[in-house]
Amino acid sequence: MEPSVRFGRAARLAPGTAFLLRLATPLAAALIAVLAAHVAIDVVGDFVLAHDTYDDHAHGSRRLASLALAVTALTGLWALARVVVAETRGSRGALRAALYATLPDSPVTFVLTVVAAVVPLLPAMGWLDALTAGARVDDVADLFGGSIPLGAGIATAFALAAGTAAYHAVALLGRHHRAIVRVAEAFVRLAGRAARAALMLAADRPNRPRERTAPARCADRNRAPPIPSRQTLTA
Repeated sequence: MEPSVRFGRAARLAPGTAFLLRLATPLAAALIAVLAAHVAIDVVGDFVLAHDTYDDHAHGSRRLASLALAVTALTGLWALARVVVAETRGSRGALRAALYATLPDSPVTFVLTVVAAVVPLLPAMGWLDALTAGARVDDVADLFGGSIPLGAGIATAFALAAGTAAYHAVALLGRHHRAIVRVAEAFVRLAGRAARAALMLAADRPNRPRERTAPARCADRNRAPPIPSRQTLTA
């Protein structure tokens, strides 16, 4: 991964946009990891634990974590779209600088950040499930599915995988930032042409209301000759 880029107008990223990207990227990876770990612990615990505490009540925390993941992902995409639009308007290198500023120079730092977020999120989900079910938590191990080593180990494994994948995905986008900007510029040009065509079509239409045409009256001299009947033709 290349270090953060600092050049030209791209160095002056909006503080809010940069903060959202730095926050949304590891948080989205952590939420994906904790959701996957919560399900995996529930499945594995049925086979390796004498009592899987995740089976005692419903898992409403999964829906809440999924909602948080959707909000985080949409927020990150919105911030990234703002950077792409800024580069199409002349901020050269803004997308590359934003992507490289999102991640630390070392992938280990990013992955450890994701792990540090997943470890407390997992018992928080277990506590929320117990709270909504009105159950009492007598042991901290209940928040990890019944076994702290099992729950923490599975959560750490998923956090390492999700953090590594997220880091390399953002790095890949950074390496292909020019292609992304070209696609965005083509889309903007296409949308502009469609808008201009729609305006021209609307301008060509008459603005006055259409007038009703009165039915033409049929005069005697304008009547068509009568159609001869079959008896007249045979006479």
